[in-house]
Amino acid sequence: MKRYLNAILVVEGKADAAYLSNYYASEIIAVNGYELAKQTLEYLKYKSVIILTDPDKAGIEIRAKLNEQLKNAVNVEIDIDQCLRGNKKGVAECMIDEIIKQLSPYENNKPLEEDKITTADLQKIGLLNDTNLRNFICQKLRLGICNLKQLVKRLNYHKIELVTIAKLIEEYHGN
Repeated sequence: MKRYLNAILVVEGKADAAYLSNYYASEIIAVNGYELAKQTLEYLKYKSVIILTDPDKAGIEIRAKLNEQLKNAVNVEIDIDQCLRGNKKGVAECMIDEIIKQLSPYENNKPLEEDKITTADLQKIGLLNDTNLRNFICQKLRLGICNLKQLVKRLNYHKIELVTIAKLIEEYHGN
């Protein structure tokens, strides 16, 4: 059974996000090294955030950069000795027990509600192939820049209903 966090988990890379998504049902955002989009930073400024980066020089630098911009962030440190696999060291190589131990103070025992919005729902209302409309909605809802899959996750995570999206689509089209 997956665990739930009371915040958005911010990690360094896609491998970290993929690894942790096997154990956590919460929203996980990968900063892809130093490439965090301005819109994603804006999104995170208004959320509860947990920063979990690799215990190496690059991870420490990324953590410092995020902390400069995200005053609402909590930092979680992992033991480098628990995070080695071959020549690699990092979150994706870490023993899951170490990560669970460090994140346990931020866990929420209440599971997230079942997703109410699906990709098919967004396709029906015209969001599948309209990047400008999707960006407009993301901006209005302060969700950061999202592809369709990320938009579905964030809409459900924040319990935003289709009615709200429909109103924004009307606003976009000037109705």
